[in-house]
Amino acid sequence: MINLNKLRSAFLFFGILPLLCGSGSAAESSAAQFLSLGFGARALGMGEAFTAAADDVSAVYYNPAGLARLKSGAGEALISHSWHIQDTGLTQLAYARGNTGFSLTYFSAGSLEGRDEAGNLKSDFTAEDFAFSGGYAVKAGKLSAGAALKAVRQRIKSSAASAFCADAGLLYGFDGTPVTLGLSVSNLGTEVKFEDESFPLPVVYRAGLAVRTGRAFPAVLAAEADFPNDSSAIFRIGLEYTGFEILALRAGYRTAPSSQRNAILGKGFGGSSGLNELYGFFMGLGFDLKSMKLDYALLPYGELGSSHRFSVGMRF
Repeated sequence: MINLNKLRSAFLFFGILPLLCGSGSAAESSAAQFLSLGFGARALGMGEAFTAAADDVSAVYYNPAGLARLKSGAGEALISHSWHIQDTGLTQLAYARGNTGFSLTYFSAGSLEGRDEAGNLKSDFTAEDFAFSGGYAVKAGKLSAGAALKAVRQRIKSSAASAFCADAGLLYGFDGTPVTLGLSVSNLGTEVKFEDESFPLPVVYRAGLAVRTGRAFPAVLAAEADFPNDSSAIFRIGLEYTGFEILALRAGYRTAPSSQRNAILGKGFGGSSGLNELYGFFMGLGFDLKSMKLDYALLPYGELGSSHRFSVGMRF
């Protein structure tokens, strides 16, 4: 049995609350918030400042144009799992070969406590989400372009809804410089309809720059601005340092709208957390073992606790 505080926190974090209680509208909130939880531990460790840095299989999520710039060249596969709050979890699979990539995402909110409109306790229920995406990219000189099609399905208790959308992106490397410009848009498509009310998908436009430094300080420095349809602009910076042979160290930071920050930090519920000052920071590390990669990312979420993401990648 899950108590009300846990249910309330889970809904605030994953954006499901407006769908269940009817307090949201298509103009105020978006459905399928699991599409905004990122992909893989490497990008998360960099604060998701990955639109211009996309060069691995997770490009199918952040910027499909990156599928034309895979460092492994031939093929890559990834499995990632994230433990968020309580018993919620996110599992992701991705595969890319040549300029083509596919991804599968599954999110489970676990067993949730049900209540009617009067607040009376009802039977527990489950909520889960799925997304499948396939993308392709082409490269012409310094310019890469890519697109992906995505099918989305949400199930909350006995209700289910589906949607279809597309992602697209560009990458451009400036001549004579280590700078790459990245542009992308995600989740442009149909609305999700639960019973008599429809909700838009979480569309986000991204623009970023990435700098790949030389041997004296081998690193990727990235910065970007995200423009979602359901909140104010988000700004991100990220760093990946690869000067330790097989070990990579990562860090990042993102801004957040005050309403989201207050909810995550427990404000309004009388909550407080010693991790408040770390909210918005991302940390991670990775081990590159030639044909295998192991990555981990830590995301502090204030009163809700921390999210831990693990990824295992294979090159072939």
